[in-house]
Amino acid sequence: MFTRRSAIVALAGLNVALLAALLLQTFSLPTALAQAVARRGDFVTVTAKAAGQTYEVLYLLDVPSRQLHALYPGLTPRNKLVAVAPRDLAEDFGRK
Repeated sequence: MFTRRSAIVALAGLNVALLAALLLQTFSLPTALAQAVARRGDFVTVTAKAAGQTYEVLYLLDVPSRQLHALYPGLTPRNKLVAVAPRDLAEDFGRK
């Protein structure tokens, strides 16, 4: 019959199985892809302090189209980013 000792053994076995499942999940971390196609290196982002300002600007480099985008925090809704017109880097560096 089902005794107290067999219940403890069953619970200990369940704990070991749950621990093994947890460890297996930590060794295979998921890959975070921001695009539908898994192409790495198409975009580069960096933040930098704007000259004479108290805020930082988010720069986004679009490598395939050779454009540099800049986003900065707006004044009215503080949680919205304002985009600046993108720079054409091929034109700026005379590579057209």
